[in-house]
Amino acid sequence: MFKQAKSATMEDVARLSGVSIGTIDRVLHNRKGVSKATRSKVLSVIEKTGYKPNINASLLSNKKTYKLIAIIPYFQKGDYWEMIYDGIMQSNEKNKKNIEIDIIYYNQFDVDSFQKACLHALNFEIDGVLIAPIYKKEASFFIKTLSEKSIPVVFVDTKVDNCEYLAYYGMPLYASGYLAAHLFFNEKEIPELVNFNVDRDGAAPNESMIKRTEGFMGYISDHNIKCKIFDYSMRPYDFMYNIHLFDSFFSEHPNINHIITLNSRAYIISEWMEMRGIRDKKLLGFDMLEKNLDGLKKGFITTLLTERTATHVEKSMQALINYLVINQKPAYKDNMFPIDILNKYNVEFYKEF
Repeated sequence: MFKQAKSATMEDVARLSGVSIGTIDRVLHNRKGVSKATRSKVLSVIEKTGYKPNINASLLSNKKTYKLIAIIPYFQKGDYWEMIYDGIMQSNEKNKKNIEIDIIYYNQFDVDSFQKACLHALNFEIDGVLIAPIYKKEASFFIKTLSEKSIPVVFVDTKVDNCEYLAYYGMPLYASGYLAAHLFFNEKEIPELVNFNVDRDGAAPNESMIKRTEGFMGYISDHNIKCKIFDYSMRPYDFMYNIHLFDSFFSEHPNINHIITLNSRAYIISEWMEMRGIRDKKLLGFDMLEKNLDGLKKGFITTLLTERTATHVEKSMQALINYLVINQKPAYKDNMFPIDILNKYNVEFYKEF
């Protein structure tokens, strides 16, 4: 009989497995010289006892240097992707010994840029990849190539289905859109609202936007809600275009008081509201960008749906490192993080840890 023991040691595992500590070490580091049957028995004991290998000790005793590649969109300061970068850097800081992390950037609005980033990654001798796969078709080909080379992959933000990957870490996208609709419509009649998307300049729609929109519309369908929804697109880096867009729309529709944006750019709208002195509209957006939090504190953004992005990305990097160094797979393949609901009354107590 095995007892769940959070404080199980390597000696406990060796004793229960009937092998030496050296054999346990070889199994943990996926080294040769252990039979398939013994390896299976040791891994079973590790799982049943709850033994947690010391990753830092393993790195110190391991002479191998692991090269990891992160493939993410490049960003301007304050963008959503900066939080992804921060999570990678936090992991890098904690795992300096024997871990080398390089970041390859791509233009999220240009599929050719994404393809070039993936091809560039293949020029290196790499042990693992973390990727934000905005372009699914192109990412699938890349992931297949990595799988053929037995290189583990971890997805962040979105994932590619029907391919081999170690783990996915992110917000439950459909559920987040469904929750957004619930917060807007719960026991309220809203005859009209406007949804401001992001103009991707002809690029394929972002998976986050697609899934959140499906969730939002799913709630409306499930609850037989009658509401006219206007859809317009902001340009992330064109200040004057956005000012003209908002001025024109609300001049023509002065009675629309509910605004949603299923992306991280709510601050673009809130800054316009602040500039125009508009406080009679309810605005819901996503992600804890500093500019979004500022709009929330000032009362121009009503609600933000967020997650602790940098912390979650750090966990995704750690999962990749744990797998490479001590052959430990994540407990779950798909890791969906809680959705936090922020407003001006609780935002002061919300911090990234």
